[in-house]
Amino acid sequence: MNARYYDAVGGADALARLANAFYDRVFADPVMLPLFADPGAPAHAQRLALWFGEVLDGPPEYTRRRGGFSVMINAHRGRQISEEQRSHWVAHIMSAYDEVGLPATLRETFVSYVEMGSRFARHDSHRYPYPGQHLQPED
Repeated sequence: MNARYYDAVGGADALARLANAFYDRVFADPVMLPLFADPGAPAHAQRLALWFGEVLDGPPEYTRRRGGFSVMINAHRGRQISEEQRSHWVAHIMSAYDEVGLPATLRETFVSYVEMGSRFARHDSHRYPYPGQHLQPED
């Protein structure tokens, strides 16, 4: 494939649809709700869409607006994500992927990424936040 994954999957619009469909599922799932201080807030989907855009070879908007990888790591620290919650996260994102019609030919690559990322987030969630770490303001 010659196109960047970001472009091949449909760019910012497709990732926004994915994130919105994902959070519709997450916020209806009682297993997932304890992880969120403000369930239903649209900012969750916006941040996830920016994150996926950046890690899938799109523009570095997550870093520009939020502060980068360390901010994402710190957002999960101390949350004590269980294996059941991680598993639900993967199931919800992949159901959303299918629902919004992202390319079937790229599904395997995407699921590999979310499996790896969700395992990392679960592991890191059992650590405490970095002292003095603050989120960057949205613009």
